[in-house]
Amino acid sequence: MRLRYTAAALTHLETIHDFLVERNPTAAQRTASDIRAAAEQLRDFPYLGRKSAVADTHEWVVRGSPYLLIYEVDEANAEIRVFAVFHGAQDWQAQLK
Repeated sequence: MRLRYTAAALTHLETIHDFLVERNPTAAQRTASDIRAAAEQLRDFPYLGRKSAVADTHEWVVRGSPYLLIYEVDEANAEIRVFAVFHGAQDWQAQLK
């Protein structure tokens, strides 16, 4: 399946990186890489994540981090769309409704 990030998800990734790079550049790079690697896993296993409370979406926890990928599987177009990347402590469901 093809993997696509929405503009919002790319902004979230950039924001996470920018926040972390001020504190620890190595951790910022590692975290960004881990998030992208988690998304790549979805190409082969699109239903790894659990169903989300937000209709037609799934959430996938990035291993070893507090971050969640929020995504949708579009089987008809063989595509996975990552809508957002949130810290688990955020009230992300309210932001997506």
